Amino acid sequence: MTAPSNRAAPSDPVGAVLRRLSVAFAVLGGLLLAGGALLTVVSVTGRYLFSSPIAGDVELVELSAGAAISAFLPYCQLRGGNVIVDFFTGGMSERGRMRLDALHALIFAFCAGLVAWRMTLGGVDTYLTNDETMVLGVPVWISYVVMVPSFGLLCLVCLHGAAVRMLSGIDAAESAR
Repeated sequence: MTAPSNRAAPSDPVGAVLRRLSVAFAVLGGLLLAGGALLTVVSVTGRYLFSSPIAGDVELVELSAGAAISAFLPYCQLRGGNVIVDFFTGGMSERGRMRLDALHALIFAFCAGLVAWRMTLGGVDTYLTNDETMVLGVPVWISYVVMVPSFGLLCLVCLHGAAVRMLSGIDAAESAR
């Protein structure tokens, strides 16, 4: 994808705030993933050396991995890190690709917003029903505390990206005249 500001820091104030938030979420996701990996290493080592694994390690890794993956999504979208198949768009003009990328970002924003909304309802439901993990009894809703804002931020990043691409497409068309 050749949209402007995929790699560079956004020059507008909204883009800069979204970038800082996306980086913070990605760092949180990295910490969650590193914590899960460390927990797995300690548990496997304990199981191997002392026949004493950490009880509930799989539950904790599952919860943290789900939250970590969702925390990475806004940064990935902001950086243009999603898979792009340019087989059909290779011959398109820059303006056409910008428009297509803007449409993609709008559709992705809709999907991210839908997921955020449904996860909010799911998180409230797991809280109200006291849904817990089987071994440790950890409340499941805790992972939603990271996932819902991650998808909300992803929606905002996609909307911002669509606006930037639309404006860039307009600017490119005007400068070509």
